[in-house]
Amino acid sequence: MMAFPLLKVATAVVSVALAAGLLARGHGLKGGRLVAIFLGCNAYWAILEFFAYRTSDPEVALLLYRASILGWLPLGVLCAHAALALSALQDHRFTKMLPACYASIAMLIPFGLFTDAVIRDVDSMGMGWRPDFGRGMVLAYGLLVAPLVGLLGSWQTMLRMADSRGQLWLARVVFFGFSGGLACGTLTAVLLPILGFPSAGISTSMIAGIGLVVAAALHRFGHALVSSEAFAREILDTLEDGVILVGAGGELRDANRAFLRMVGETGLGAHGRPITDWMSSFPTYAQSTEGSSLLQLQTRVGENVPIVLSAPVVCGGGGRLAGRAFVLRDRREIVSLQRRLVVSARLAAVGDLSKSISAAINEPVWGVRKEFDGLSRDWEAAAQIVDVVGLGEDCREAKEEGLELIGECVEGLDRIASIVHEVAGFSNVGEKEAFSSHAFDTIVQRAVRVAQVQAPEGVEIESRLDPDVQILCHEVEIERVVTNLLVNAIHSLDGNGPGQAHVVVAVAAQDGRALLHVEDDGCGIDAAALDRIFDPFFTTKPVGKGTGLGLAISYHIVKAHGGEIRVSSLQDRGTSVAVELPRAPLEAG
Repeated sequence: MMAFPLLKVATAVVSVALAAGLLARGHGLKGGRLVAIFLGCNAYWAILEFFAYRTSDPEVALLLYRASILGWLPLGVLCAHAALALSALQDHRFTKMLPACYASIAMLIPFGLFTDAVIRDVDSMGMGWRPDFGRGMVLAYGLLVAPLVGLLGSWQTMLRMADSRGQLWLARVVFFGFSGGLACGTLTAVLLPILGFPSAGISTSMIAGIGLVVAAALHRFGHALVSSEAFAREILDTLEDGVILVGAGGELRDANRAFLRMVGETGLGAHGRPITDWMSSFPTYAQSTEGSSLLQLQTRVGENVPIVLSAPVVCGGGGRLAGRAFVLRDRREIVSLQRRLVVSARLAAVGDLSKSISAAINEPVWGVRKEFDGLSRDWEAAAQIVDVVGLGEDCREAKEEGLELIGECVEGLDRIASIVHEVAGFSNVGEKEAFSSHAFDTIVQRAVRVAQVQAPEGVEIESRLDPDVQILCHEVEIERVVTNLLVNAIHSLDGNGPGQAHVVVAVAAQDGRALLHVEDDGCGIDAAALDRIFDPFFTTKPVGKGTGLGLAISYHIVKAHGGEIRVSSLQDRGTSVAVELPRAPLEAG
């Protein structure tokens, strides 16, 4: 008497284990998901049969048998649907009938659950209870077997897959095995009671047994449900390049994980959408067979990613065009490297140019500056004489305008000297004595004192410095880098109100690197300008306030020290600059 309930428990356990294994190792393939759902419904059916056998209350048994309709009624259409998916015949004519089958089942289920149309009552038998079927059972059984019979009529077409023996064998096992087990089981569960014979109730166990055969086939032919398709999918998903299949109408039919990562989408959210959602210029290049094309790929958040789009590869199946496949190669790293090379070349050119012109400019500039200093002293002496003599208002205005004009000329000469000094810095980087060990926090503290002088009232500079960080560097050059970054941060705070002007500078260590972080809550940098901030003479500051050399020189110095410098910014939110430098080795104690 205990054999039957134990068989039902074993059936449920086997079905659940097989379904979980398929979902976990099926790489998201549609056929695998459908077979897993099929086995899950079978497990549900077996569990309800177990409880119906164990109960002594006919009312409870009736409710359990009616609830089991949710498990056995969809099995026929699920088996047919899975067979089509496994056979890669998505365009089969029977596929168009699947929605109607699912809809018919969904409409019949409420009648089976809440009325006596399908199961009127239960009768006591030697092994628990047996259901007493109503007239609606004829319709339910018809919906159960109709998809199998309909698909069986074209089984030769469905199984024409000579190029994939393992896939063919699995498709045969799934379709004929599950449908045969379902047919034999339902004959014993439905027809025998109608004819007056006791029902054995072995449908679920037969299906679970077929599932074990499928599992054996998986072990023989591969670790996923359709080994050739899953193997191809696994390879595609491990590629760093994006691979897409675009339908004849321009919709995205399939894509590997690399493409989905590029655009920041999920498979469910991307499939079926027009490819122009990510590549607006795609139609221009889609028909090209002359080679690769350079395009811009727009991500979900609006970022433009430079890519190389391969020439299309026509894909078809069953004599019909399935779409065109393309390979997309992310060029961000290459473009970034090209920009760095361009910046380095520009910096080198500026450095070479500065060697020949800085001395020639400085000599007359300082000569004129010296003369203006003398003129300023003479003008002030003349102004004192005018005050003593007491000449008219016109003389006093001329005196003030003269002093103002001399001051502007001296300021302009000082600015010329400052620019020449900054340009000359390119030729000096890396040409001094060898690197030596210095305390990073001490360098930063000196830079903060220098930058604080240029900070207007209300600007707060907060320092978070680790005193134990030592770096190998040219001390003066690294101080220059930190000063440039702090001055830029201070200048970005010009529009901030009282209490809203903050600059944070921090020093820390991680592994073998020393880290410098400068952050402000200023005006930020436009995204279009971020790509050019290290270019010599490029500046986002107002005319007359910046030379465009501070970050360029800082970049050159950091690179010469074997470090990295990165800038991130949000418009009207602030800017963050991170610098990494080699850390000095710890001295043996």
